[in-house]
Amino acid sequence: MGASTWSWLAGVLLLQAAQYTEGAGGAGWTYSGDTGPDHWANANNSCGGDSQSPINIQYSAATNMNYPAFTFQGYSSVPTGATMTLYNTGHAINVNLGGSGFSVSGGGLTGTYNTAQFHFHWGTAADLDARGGTYPNLGDAVASGSPTALAVLGFFLELDDTDNAGLNPIVSDIANVANAGNGSVFSSVFTFDSFLPANRSKFYRYSGSLTTPGCNEIVVWTVFEDTIKISRNQLSALLGATYYQAEGGNQPAAMANNWRPVQALNTRQVYRSFQKSGTWRMSPAWQVMALGVLIAASFCPQCAP
Repeated sequence: MGASTWSWLAGVLLLQAAQYTEGAGGAGWTYSGDTGPDHWANANNSCGGDSQSPINIQYSAATNMNYPAFTFQGYSSVPTGATMTLYNTGHAINVNLGGSGFSVSGGGLTGTYNTAQFHFHWGTAADLDARGGTYPNLGDAVASGSPTALAVLGFFLELDDTDNAGLNPIVSDIANVANAGNGSVFSSVFTFDSFLPANRSKFYRYSGSLTTPGCNEIVVWTVFEDTIKISRNQLSALLGATYYQAEGGNQPAAMANNWRPVQALNTRQVYRSFQKSGTWRMSPAWQVMALGVLIAASFCPQCAP
């Protein structure tokens, strides 16, 4: 791919959207200092578990598996009556989806998942220049029919010279949610397919957790091989427009580095849906620039796959 810069975009399909949401561990945690990730387990025992996320992934150590194709409903066109709202939680930026018709099935998932939310994480602008090498591709997959399980979709972002037009609605409206508690209905709706990679057949899969307190170990992760393109101008706009809850004091801090460090794999197995020539190892450095999108969703066993 050449000397390009990668960051990480993740999506979560949430089985119990009302019960398990990003940041459900309460307001007493941050991403730094005495309330940062190194201390989350003090207040949330699950954060010290053996199946935590994110993880470092080795292509050569992943087991090749055959998975059926994913089916994405409502991704190529916006469902009738759907709404999209941008919201600053004080920990990250959400895109909340209203209405019905957004769903994901297949890909080894045991049912149909109704997409309800995107969730963003990112590093700092300085990280872009400090880590200018090529970041390896990552893909993880989730699948569960249990009423206490989550499904997660994840993508890498590739820094590109050209704006990704599909991301423009988010970039244009991000200043409307500069501070914690700010919400804004998008001035124009957009489709997932307008910014997601067209090829979603190559991915990795492992069992893990939410990446924020309470760190519930109920997630099967999917992160795809093909990337989402984003320009430096677009990423800089996201990095510089929002503020969040930081450790100590009442002054909001610029929203940056709101990601969790890599966790131990322990005895878990990682699978992949594809084979390719050569091998790569994902360095923990990718996490420094993490830009994540969390998709929370509710499980819909009666929905057509």
